[in-house]
Amino acid sequence: MAQPTRAEVIEAELQRIIPIILVGLLIFVLGLFLVYLSTKAPWMPFLVGVLVTLAGLGVAGYGGWQYLQLNNLPSYRAVCPYCEKPTLFLAPPTEDYTCEHCHRVVAIEGGQVVPPLVLVCRHCGAPQKVSPRAKMFICDQCNGQNDLKPAAPRPGVATAPVGAPEESIEYTTYDLVLVDAGHNTEEVLDILCALLSAPRDHCRGILKELPMVILVDLPRRKADSYRRMLRDAGATAEVHPTGQYRPPAKQGM
Repeated sequence: MAQPTRAEVIEAELQRIIPIILVGLLIFVLGLFLVYLSTKAPWMPFLVGVLVTLAGLGVAGYGGWQYLQLNNLPSYRAVCPYCEKPTLFLAPPTEDYTCEHCHRVVAIEGGQVVPPLVLVCRHCGAPQKVSPRAKMFICDQCNGQNDLKPAAPRPGVATAPVGAPEESIEYTTYDLVLVDAGHNTEEVLDILCALLSAPRDHCRGILKELPMVILVDLPRRKADSYRRMLRDAGATAEVHPTGQYRPPAKQGM
């Protein structure tokens, strides 16, 4: 269970205290009515009305006292490393929590806030603060998706600790492969010219050398978008992690 914030504790206490105060006030009003009734009806003892009135005051007063005690709750300020605004707790947080202001998850390890990494969006170049535990992030500026993966370890090179500026993190990128142009080659040519910003004759030559990698180092979302464009035009296109596509061996070679 996530550690509750101070505001959540106060909200839960108010949900318990307010009904107590309301019940006390209702008993108090009932007692006043009984006191009034005792002056009109001989069968209603005056003392009963007084006792009920005092009981109502006692219950409402107890609820009011508990309400005042909420001001004495301890308060610990946990500053979000992303928006730099505080979230209040009763004690230092011991597990990950969600910032009340930017709603991002703040990582906690050993009772300390794990500092975020500063990475650059592949789409617009804007710097972004990213959790070291994240596998992807959405750019706050352009809403572009950036996939992350740990860099492959290199012999003789030590891995930097999580959160260190030297930590090696690279993006997962993809290559777009055009396998077959299909029957509607003119529409496919139009798409190729737009994607490659190349003249039509050059793109026509590409169609004679298929299958071929036509775009490299693309974010996953953009690669899938281009693949759908080509498939809608009747072509066959594939998406592969960068550098992993191996064209089939040509016959007669």
